[in-house]
Amino acid sequence: MKKVLLGGFALVAWIGGGAANAADMPVKAPPMVQPTCAVNDITRSNNQVSVDGTATYISYGPEYSSAAPGTPLDKETGWVPGLAVTGSAMFDSTPNSTVGCNTYLWGRFTWMDGNTQYYGSAGGPYGSLIQSDGAKVADLDFRIGKGFGVSPNAMVTPYFGIGTNSWTRLLTGASGYQEIYSHDYAGGGLLLQYSPAPRWVLSANGLVGGAFNSSMTASLVPGGFTGTGLAGTYTLGNHLTYMVGGAVDYAFTEHWHGNVGVDYTYFSYGQSALNAGGYLEPNSTTSYLTVSAGLGFAW
Repeated sequence: MKKVLLGGFALVAWIGGGAANAADMPVKAPPMVQPTCAVNDITRSNNQVSVDGTATYISYGPEYSSAAPGTPLDKETGWVPGLAVTGSAMFDSTPNSTVGCNTYLWGRFTWMDGNTQYYGSAGGPYGSLIQSDGAKVADLDFRIGKGFGVSPNAMVTPYFGIGTNSWTRLLTGASGYQEIYSHDYAGGGLLLQYSPAPRWVLSANGLVGGAFNSSMTASLVPGGFTGTGLAGTYTLGNHLTYMVGGAVDYAFTEHWHGNVGVDYTYFSYGQSALNAGGYLEPNSTTSYLTVSAGLGFAW
């Protein structure tokens, strides 16, 4: 009987000790699965730096005389060559969460340098002065937004856009002088992207906003117009601006992409006040139609 009792106590002690040891052992939890953002042809094309050759059709005016409404003063049109450098990124801005998936950043610098055809008056009737003038344009544009995948091969990205534009016009000849038009803008836009097949991404975008800090600075040039009081900066009225565009991106390899695109930009300026010399800058409208093609590196 004593042997049975001793054996029973020993068994209980062993079970109790085993249970205690088991309680002391760390419990191994299942590994945490980190949320991930989708990666596809669209997101890859949005992580890219590209260089594009451009050709822009500039259409300025016609301006109209405030003294004789309906009577045009001048206009300017022509194709101007240029170069654009674009960088974009689409990434997860909130690690360990899908909230920041497809955060979108985009920036572009465009430089144009060429000649346009100017139709003016030079003191006579409209069209009495026709000449080729120098045109230099610098555009800087930025966008920030967030993409939303509406299907495995389609994405919608609302964005906020800001930028600045500067156009230098050099009027040559005895009646010539230099003018620099500039303005900033801000607005809201939408980018639509669709991948119809592997490697291909089609894009369409549009922005509506307002121009501000609009001005025109005039200066005299050697051998040109010598009108007293012309030189100076004219503050212009701020009006609506809008942009629309489309592009096709094709991935030749994992990193190298080719792209073509077309963009249209419209803005207008309100008439300035009369300056001390009796000069003013009238109402005007300007549009840029740009076609581009280039090569990009994606990561």
